[in-house]
Amino acid sequence: MTSTNAHHAHAHARPGHGPAPEHDTDLAELLDLDAAQGAPVLAAALDAASVALGAAPGAVVDLGAGTGTGTVALATRFPGARLHGLDASPAMLERLGAAAAAAQVGDRVQTHLVDLDGDWPAVLPGAVDLAWAALSLHHVSDPAEVLHQVFGALRPGGVLVVIEMTGATTYDPADLGTGRDRLGERLVGALAARGYPATGEWTSALTAAGFAPVERHDTALTASARTPEGARYLARQLTMHRARLEEDLSADDRAALDATIALLDAGTSELALSSGRTIWIATRPRDDERSGTGGPVAEGARERGAGR
Repeated sequence: MTSTNAHHAHAHARPGHGPAPEHDTDLAELLDLDAAQGAPVLAAALDAASVALGAAPGAVVDLGAGTGTGTVALATRFPGARLHGLDASPAMLERLGAAAAAAQVGDRVQTHLVDLDGDWPAVLPGAVDLAWAALSLHHVSDPAEVLHQVFGALRPGGVLVVIEMTGATTYDPADLGTGRDRLGERLVGALAARGYPATGEWTSALTAAGFAPVERHDTALTASARTPEGARYLARQLTMHRARLEEDLSADDRAALDATIALLDAGTSELALSSGRTIWIATRPRDDERSGTGGPVAEGARERGAGR
């Protein structure tokens, strides 16, 4: 998953477009930490994709692959598939290649240096069974065009998975453990005023692009400082927020954030975070479904979409 609350990092990263070079190292670390915290979200998306496909995919494309967490997870989940990881950052693709090799799936993963706002389908050898877009679509200049490209790149019956930020980000305790009343709310509000997190609502756009059914699954990424990895993630995230909001928070709030980060680095914080995620599972109809002939496949697709 090209993941965030690296969503805030993603505003710099623009998955599929490449991160600002000076932030490569810090960004990659935050993306990897975010992916570890978001493992349950990733697992839920993989499960839903598998059900929608009905059979193991042979070709998969990861749109805005970032450090490669999603690509490697897809390759591991579907051992017979060939994976195509797309990103416009050479540094990210290098990390993806290293991660694939470490997971012993490198022989099935091909990286492509390409911008999602360009003619990215041209790098694919043919139609794909599964397209994966984790925290990347909200960064493209023309989402409708990219969804049109995805629809064309999928075989009939193929599936697109979209994962995006939705809902509120909340911290517990609300004062971040500092005694500064509602510090977490002010932090979230200041970020929102700057357009963070970048969220997306994709049901209508997916339907307009021709996908049917379009399923929506709401979930959340959670992180806790009670684990070393969670504490490291929260410290890196808050450090990036602190730098971004230098002119937006009061001196007292900035000092309180510094104290929170110090507690996280020392391993003595009990801070927890919850951040909304939504998974969309969108299927390109088979030819008989599109022509209205129905049949068992169309009926099954309608059943999968019912009640969503």
